[in-house]
Amino acid sequence: MSLLLCTFLSLNAQRNTYSPYSRYAYGLLHEPVMGQSVAMGGASYGLRSASYINPMNPASYSAIDTLTFLFDFSCSANLSQYREQDLRGLNLGYTLDHFAMKFPLSKHWGLAMGLYEYSKLGYLYGASGVLPGMQGEDDVTYVESYSASGGLNNLFIGTSISLFDCLSLGVNWNYKFGNLSYTNTLSYSNSLYKGYAENDLLYLRQSNFDFGLQYFQKIGKKHRFVVGATYSMPQKFYSEVNSTHIVRDTLQVAPDADYRFSTPLSYGLGLSYTFDNRLTVAVDYAYQDWANAEYYSHTDTLASTQRLALGVEYLPARMADYYYQVIKYRAGLQISDSYINFAAGNLKDISLTFGAGLPLKGQRSVLNLAFEIGKTITPNKQFIQENYYKMTLSVAFNETWFMKRKFN
Repeated sequence: MSLLLCTFLSLNAQRNTYSPYSRYAYGLLHEPVMGQSVAMGGASYGLRSASYINPMNPASYSAIDTLTFLFDFSCSANLSQYREQDLRGLNLGYTLDHFAMKFPLSKHWGLAMGLYEYSKLGYLYGASGVLPGMQGEDDVTYVESYSASGGLNNLFIGTSISLFDCLSLGVNWNYKFGNLSYTNTLSYSNSLYKGYAENDLLYLRQSNFDFGLQYFQKIGKKHRFVVGATYSMPQKFYSEVNSTHIVRDTLQVAPDADYRFSTPLSYGLGLSYTFDNRLTVAVDYAYQDWANAEYYSHTDTLASTQRLALGVEYLPARMADYYYQVIKYRAGLQISDSYINFAAGNLKDISLTFGAGLPLKGQRSVLNLAFEIGKTITPNKQFIQENYYKMTLSVAFNETWFMKRKFN
């Protein structure tokens, strides 16, 4: 566990994002979507399976095989295209998204824990220009640059219990932690002009709880419905802000400021329908009240967000003669708002996903592949346009651990 934690933190320290929109607030936010949900547009709240870890709704943990231990880890690669008027850019990034585990405490009681990436930022861009020289002097060139690095991780431990064979209640305890670094510089070719370098380094820590509920019901032998709901309370960060300002090789350290940062109240609703354990359709709606969350002690910096996701999974046959018949084929659609508050309006993100769950031969473990094609929709054509292509690979090891051996 400690080795995996160190590996996760060291790989994600690089963050590997180049989006200019990661410069705002905590960077680009990521939902803890795992396993089959990745290729189903992120729809998760109503999904319930013993072979799947679903921290999006902790009530799902009680769907557990009492004889098995489930371990899941995921990595992804992202290709992004940027366009601003006649300028073009192309960047490739990679990250280790999460690792998690789930195991039974009793027949209707499950426990899960893991670590995933909550946010990331990482950009470097700038501009240069020329100032006319004074009284016959040479022109002066200047270079401005803006950069950032870091992000937040989320460690979670959750449990849920199933009641009355139709209701499950669950809770996650989350611990968010990480560092965010923002740097701005201005330099001149003439030493008579005052350049500067500014840096803000944020140390953020927080613990909070997510609550989940799932109501599930079978109708006949082939139909099953699951209704899911989640709630997360708003919570303040424990924060430290270190600000430095360098002008002409003179270091100025700003006094400690008591800034307040927080995450928002949020809730989610979801529904899934399964036919004959072969066809599953799921839909999600989520709301996050970022408009009332504090960032540098202000509540007018961020915008509230909504997310709508739709996903489908199809299994050709439960008893198959050929391998392709036991592959689970998946597709999805997701539309969401950004929490970045522009005067012109919110950014929106739309993406299509598709993928497959490939069972490993002779095992209960599954290799999950997902491909995502997305676009950032801006309120103004003058904004930087972004298209992205993402491939995610995850492995869910489902092994028998708790079977008692019989001795003669």
